[in-house]
Amino acid sequence: MLENIFQITPNAESLNLVTILITVVLAFILTLATAWVYKITHKGLSYSQSFTLTLVLIGLLIAAIMMVIGNSLAIAFGAFGAFSLIRFRTAIKDTRDLAFILLVVTIGLAVGTRNYLIAVVITVFTLLVIYLLTRINFGSIRKYDFILNFSAISNSFSNDKMRSIFSEFLKYDGLLNVISKENGSILDYTFNIKFIKNDDLNEFIKKLSQLEGISNVDVISAKNDIEY
Repeated sequence: MLENIFQITPNAESLNLVTILITVVLAFILTLATAWVYKITHKGLSYSQSFTLTLVLIGLLIAAIMMVIGNSLAIAFGAFGAFSLIRFRTAIKDTRDLAFILLVVTIGLAVGTRNYLIAVVITVFTLLVIYLLTRINFGSIRKYDFILNFSAISNSFSNDKMRSIFSEFLKYDGLLNVISKENGSILDYTFNIKFIKNDDLNEFIKKLSQLEGISNVDVISAKNDIEY
């Protein structure tokens, strides 16, 4: 009688406790690794802790669902009907998030059907690709890493001295905007810049601030800006 109670499905392969534990633990490890890579490679302001947690839960639940369904077509249709009643109203803020959802669903499907090797290979390879492409900033057309703002007094400001400092520290600079104040006596400059060595940031700000006629030097990181 007890054997009938713990039978997963009449038509599915019987699952013992060891197999169930292996499936659940492996699904947890692989989805946790996916959530961790999502966290360390995320850019912009749309990061959500609850979404990261949800990635782990989705993988676990999909794996559990696949174990319950087994080879039963009737249960598969029943599960489909049950899930059709659920309404997911949370908007995906970043298209990249959709790829991570698809990855954890794939992990759940593979692990839940006991295709452990496929699950491990796909997870490791995909996460490695994501990490490497993020490290090289693949797909970005931005030539700069920082935004430089400063004010200059027109009468005492030397453009040649400023350019000398730029050539010493910067690999790239582009003038974005110049705002005239107090009838042109003060000019507010905005540049996008990229350093030859990022370690020179403080020295660059110090030397630029010491130039006669320059004040309010401000450097803002643009690496994590969302591109539109």
